[in-house]
Amino acid sequence: MIIKYRAEIDGLRALAVIPVIFFHAGFSFFSGGFVGVDVFFVISGYLITTIIIKELNNDTFSIKRFYERRARRILPALIFVILISSIISFIFLTRSELASYFKSVIATLLFISNLYFYKTTPYFRSESDLEPLLHTWSLSIEEQFYIIFPVTLLLFHKFFKRYIFLILIFGFVTSLFMCQFLALKTGGTLNFYFTFSRAWELALGAICAHILINKNLSYSTLIKNLLSTIGIILIIFSIFYFSRQTVFPSFYTLVPTIGTSLIILFADRDTFINKILSIKFLVSIGLISYSLYLWHQPLLAFGRIFFDDLSTFKKLILIFLSVLMSIFSYFLIEKIFRDKNKINFKFFFKTIAITSIFLVLFSYISYNFFSSKNSTEARLAKLLVNKNAVYATKMDERKFIKNRIIYENLKPKVLVIGSSRTMQISNDNFNKQILNLGVSGASVEDHIAITLMALEKFNVDTILLGADPWLFNDFANLLRWKSILEEYKISLKNIQLKSKDYNITKNKNYGEKHLFHEFFLEKLYSFMNIRKLDLTLKENQINNLSKEVILRDGKRVYASKVIDEKIKANVIEYSMYQYKFSDKYYEIYKSFIEHLINVHNKEVILLLPPYYLPSYKLTIQEKPFYLDLERKFKKLSKETNIKIIGSYDASLVPCDDNEFYDYMHPKDSCMKKITNSIN
Repeated sequence: MIIKYRAEIDGLRALAVIPVIFFHAGFSFFSGGFVGVDVFFVISGYLITTIIIKELNNDTFSIKRFYERRARRILPALIFVILISSIISFIFLTRSELASYFKSVIATLLFISNLYFYKTTPYFRSESDLEPLLHTWSLSIEEQFYIIFPVTLLLFHKFFKRYIFLILIFGFVTSLFMCQFLALKTGGTLNFYFTFSRAWELALGAICAHILINKNLSYSTLIKNLLSTIGIILIIFSIFYFSRQTVFPSFYTLVPTIGTSLIILFADRDTFINKILSIKFLVSIGLISYSLYLWHQPLLAFGRIFFDDLSTFKKLILIFLSVLMSIFSYFLIEKIFRDKNKINFKFFFKTIAITSIFLVLFSYISYNFFSSKNSTEARLAKLLVNKNAVYATKMDERKFIKNRIIYENLKPKVLVIGSSRTMQISNDNFNKQILNLGVSGASVEDHIAITLMALEKFNVDTILLGADPWLFNDFANLLRWKSILEEYKISLKNIQLKSKDYNITKNKNYGEKHLFHEFFLEKLYSFMNIRKLDLTLKENQINNLSKEVILRDGKRVYASKVIDEKIKANVIEYSMYQYKFSDKYYEIYKSFIEHLINVHNKEVILLLPPYYLPSYKLTIQEKPFYLDLERKFKKLSKETNIKIIGSYDASLVPCDDNEFYDYMHPKDSCMKKITNSIN
């Protein structure tokens, strides 16, 4: 069976991949560049359905042959990118970053990376820029589609052939409304990665295929020009108008996907848009678009990890390097493995199977090794026991805090639990030893798990809880606490049973082992890695820091460049892009406080860390619920009979504008004004 080649579809692929790359590179002009993935979904649905329906109509369809074609198209280039990325990861990543990377490799090779990244990395957060394989979430959705859809379509063609179009419409509508429902209900994170929330985009492409195969679209050239032009305008509008703040996917996603459908349906050879998309340069980019999509994210992520920040020049160099690697992949990997005359099925299957199994096994043992006794978090926590200060580095803060609790030999009387907004609280604020166990973007789950872990080790008098506004937001979408999920579950069990008998911190005995694979991985990492982390400070470095420092009591001292930055007043949106008060979180948190008072017999104090006043004034004009949230915390303090100090409004503390690092992080001088009321 010969399917007519459409050069404009490759041009459309180029139009999809280019904005995705510039969006991931951080060029604000392409604020909606992520819609390129939605364009790809529609194209995939169209092409796959076209192939299957035409073969079914000709009685030539074979499930085995279909899966072989898909495997040849997707797996060789993907595995090649993972292999090279894994080598690069040993060169550039810290031990903890390496553990996280290899966990994502396993998820990618099992085609469940959309579920993995849903649990670990919200797509529109800054931490997503540091995940080399984040972009494979879309490949997992496509692979899940490729596994299920052919069998489903085959059954429908056999038993319900007359109703295939209606079934596709039904699937499209059902999935679309489920997508919109989840967008409103969850704020977007689950919705973004959820396969069924994306199925309607693939179904839309399938509907286009069914129309073109079975219907005669005999419109005039003028109408086709008009509709295909509208299509490309809708896509371009989405690329430049949408942003990270757009609830996505949702009904908004109809804009680029309908635009793509109009081009597929009406941009035939006689149209202006066809001629534009068939330009040789765009077609060439479209041909390498799959490899280009695979390569750009790892290279950008490794660049950000190594350089800390990417200048425009560095971004362009990495994009250029992505193009070069894509050309190499396309001609020497993709084309060769897709050619059955060069590589027969038996050799192809053995090569892919052996390489995949090797990668999964290697990733599994590497993850286990670098996430346990050899993790960055454990090494840093052990080092801090004998040092007054250490340099911070990229790590899982929750695991670091867990290791601090395990190894720390201080005898604190005050625990500080909260987000980065409370990290300036130190021994200088009190006349007794404190331990600050703050983590960035702390959630209710973080508060509960970290506090109850700490109380197993430390006999403190007072617990100071940072009451950030997002704690009771249903749409906060803070998922980093998942790395201490088991600790949270046990902590919640203790609260529910009003007990402290269930051991939360399971301190594994990471004694020296001499297994071959551990010895090999340690030697390999020591030999290859060029990020030799200098974690200890030399004398007088505390006054001129190039990067963040953690003091023994847990306080953070920022790098000089952060301290010297000019503060810009803007609306405070961290974890508050969408807001819905959560009665569930409120009740859980209330039970947690009551547990600390009644079961652990501790003094509990709520602390409202202030915001930079010009930003706060802007915020309450647009989002007055910040005022209501402060009232909710005051209500909570009355209901539990605990003290509450501070305010989101800096003028009530009072803290001056020069007592902030940025719009949301108060300096230590500001925090002293608040904690003085405790002393």
